[in-house]
Amino acid sequence: MPYFSYKARDGNGKLVQGVLEAADSSGVATQLFGLGITPLEIEPGQVAAPRQSPARRLFGPRVRPIDVMLFSRQMYTLIKSGVPIMRALAGLQESTSNPAFAGVVQDVRESLDAGRELAPALAR
Repeated sequence: MPYFSYKARDGNGKLVQGVLEAADSSGVATQLFGLGITPLEIEPGQVAAPRQSPARRLFGPRVRPIDVMLFSRQMYTLIKSGVPIMRALAGLQESTSNPAFAGVVQDVRESLDAGRELAPALAR
């Protein structure tokens, strides 16, 4: 499936930019509305999602084992209590104090929105 870059506003009016994979631009709009984000601009043609530079990945914030452990416990509790998985991931993404781990959770959410299964999304 092709990638689309988008500009949108979240519920607080903050500008959000990113890249999503979908069959067409209406699929991207549907995904964004499902996340509570209002699309402003959707442009096709980006080949791949932007990646961080190698230096930033090496010297930037890391995902620590404690982050993964807390995420696992909190995810278990939320799913067990009946919270939908996408809402649980959104809440955990916003509540994490580690920006690197917030990016990982965002990637998982985008993969699930694109139609991938949970295990491959987590494996990425």
